[in-house]
Amino acid sequence: MRYNKRKLKANRNKILPIKFVKQSITSYSGLQLFKYYMEIIGFYARLKKSFNNLSFSGDYSIVDLIIIMVFMKIVGIERLSHLAFIRNDPLFIRVSGLTKIPHRTTFIKALKQFTSDALKVLIELNGELVMEKIRALGLKNLTIDLDGTVLSTKGHAAFAVKGYNPKKKGANSYFPLTAHVAETGHFISIINRAGNNHDSNRALSIIKSIMAKTVGCIIRFRADSAFCTPEILDFLLNKSIGFAIKAPFWKLKHLKTSVQERKRWYHLNKIWSFYWIEDPIESCKYSHFGLILRKKVKEPSKEFQLDLFSPNNGYYEYSCIVTNNKDWNEEELFDFMSGRSAQENSISELKSDFYFDHLLGNSYQANSANLQIIQMAYNLMISMQIDVGLAPKKNNKNKKTTRKYLCMKMKTLRFLIIYKAGKIVYDNGCKVLKLTANKSTEELYNKVQTNLGKAA
Repeated sequence: MRYNKRKLKANRNKILPIKFVKQSITSYSGLQLFKYYMEIIGFYARLKKSFNNLSFSGDYSIVDLIIIMVFMKIVGIERLSHLAFIRNDPLFIRVSGLTKIPHRTTFIKALKQFTSDALKVLIELNGELVMEKIRALGLKNLTIDLDGTVLSTKGHAAFAVKGYNPKKKGANSYFPLTAHVAETGHFISIINRAGNNHDSNRALSIIKSIMAKTVGCIIRFRADSAFCTPEILDFLLNKSIGFAIKAPFWKLKHLKTSVQERKRWYHLNKIWSFYWIEDPIESCKYSHFGLILRKKVKEPSKEFQLDLFSPNNGYYEYSCIVTNNKDWNEEELFDFMSGRSAQENSISELKSDFYFDHLLGNSYQANSANLQIIQMAYNLMISMQIDVGLAPKKNNKNKKTTRKYLCMKMKTLRFLIIYKAGKIVYDNGCKVLKLTANKSTEELYNKVQTNLGKAA
């Protein structure tokens, strides 16, 4: 259909004056849907029950403050100081369950009161909510990715010290350890640590806690070479737990000798070749296997500098995957290990869209509690998308993909659902949230509300 070009042009050149008046207009109409979802899953009751036996001083309860912080992360508020710009939003006040949004200092004072017991409550609640969703989906085989991520700090944050920090070398930092469920995208556990910790520090304790949470499921762990320690491997081997962990080639000189002496390689594809080796980690007590991989690279255009500890020679790059099962098909194991990139994407979204790397002052307790609340908000968004049909099942044509549900990025979710202007008005004696007529928005909202009604 053709349009008249003259009719498409609107002659409105006047700059409109701006006036600020009191009115029941919101910028976050989609929050009403998320509040409805949290009521359906019993989130408020669960949170209140978890903190029943813990005392926090202040006019506001810690449960109310946590709920507000969860909604802050959902709408994309980066700093507590930004609350001043939405404290009069009628819908944000309504979903918070309060008559007045507290000042930012109230949050800081409350979060500083978090003890190790209170942090443990948040950690356990996060794990329980994730496992309830996984069991509801009927998932029996789970892949847990372990990895640390650097959070650079400014000022004098407690327990933030110099350590591994590739982007800001020499800066003080935290180094949280994350455990990611590859099939759904949830973070089942996050533990905050000082910046000078090794990647594998406290990894065994988080593995044990995950095993306790996932009783009845078949678990496989996946991690990079930092987690390839005899302590972790012996535990997994002794418990007959599946795993695929990269070996640190630069530490294991016998692996370099092995690849140099190897005469026959088996082709995995046009680029990769392989062979198996027994007990690549010599200090392990239990028998295990290593898949040695060789990747053909472009011939160097200039003289290549050999490394005393690395077998890479400019023509081939070598790596090793340590596992408990030699019967694992080589191609499947290679694809399985390549799927670790999904965790990197989830961590990136935590930082860019949930402000995981933004800290709340100098208190270790406050910063650690903030990380748990961000994890909670992220997991709730994943769960809701799956429940309301916004995250369809994946076909998984790509063998390297472990993810079973295709969730939207938080930026997309905010644009399509949350960032919708609306007005709270009375309609036949009842309060109603009215939005501007838009067919696409109306269809999407109706779909979400219908599926929420089925889940109730």
